[in-house]
Amino acid sequence: MDLQLDHASATKYSSQSQVARVLTEKWVGDQLYCPACDCDVLAPTAAGTKVVDFHCRACDEGFQLKSQRRPFGAKVTDAAYGPMADRIEHSAAPNFVFLCYQALQWRVTDVFFVPRHFFSTSIIEQRRALGPEARREGWVGCNILLYRLPLDARIQAVRAEVPILRGEVRKAWKRFAFLRTQGADSRGWMTDVLACVRELRQTEFALTDIYSFEDRLATMHPGNRNIRPKIRQQLQVLRDHGFLEFLGRGAYRILLMPQES
Repeated sequence: MDLQLDHASATKYSSQSQVARVLTEKWVGDQLYCPACDCDVLAPTAAGTKVVDFHCRACDEGFQLKSQRRPFGAKVTDAAYGPMADRIEHSAAPNFVFLCYQALQWRVTDVFFVPRHFFSTSIIEQRRALGPEARREGWVGCNILLYRLPLDARIQAVRAEVPILRGEVRKAWKRFAFLRTQGADSRGWMTDVLACVRELRQTEFALTDIYSFEDRLATMHPGNRNIRPKIRQQLQVLRDHGFLEFLGRGAYRILLMPQES
């Protein structure tokens, strides 16, 4: 994998943002691969296609690219809130490619995927409507709340200018692919409970440790008043899929660590 961006392909653009967009899109089309199957090419979608920037011709997975010079923080600005929430509810959200680059040398430094099966309405945030002075008055955008995702959702393809083996990337991608068979509410609960488990930063933990996140989960899922039974249910699903081992007396052991550990 060549991490150098082809600056010669954007010489006709004067805007730095346009140059970055052209270079990073070309790099993804030339160098990146599908993490969901064995296809080694991500094809650009037709100009004007909404939401999806690239797709895999083998498995038909769609990907949206987010690129910037600085590392991604807790939140990432995305498009309109309503359509994104609707896509999540109907299991039609795109997968995401987050790409960081070094502008002085025009070189890719970090790339990670976030599979759509980790997306739920609890990890997007509605922004304020644009005011009367804006060209699109009343338009409401959203933020992707990366800080709410478990580490498992960030599947690194390049870390600190070092490409990760494709087999490892695809293995990490498929680990939680079972979430695709679940509804939006179930995916949200699984993602949120898994994030709490990871936040403990312990190989073994007790049920009471997870109960300490009860208030947070209640805020994220205001329509559910049975938070503790829901937590236990998600831990059982994680156990059934080989992520956790139940040790008895409310104790658990983590069997699968996130990719970057």
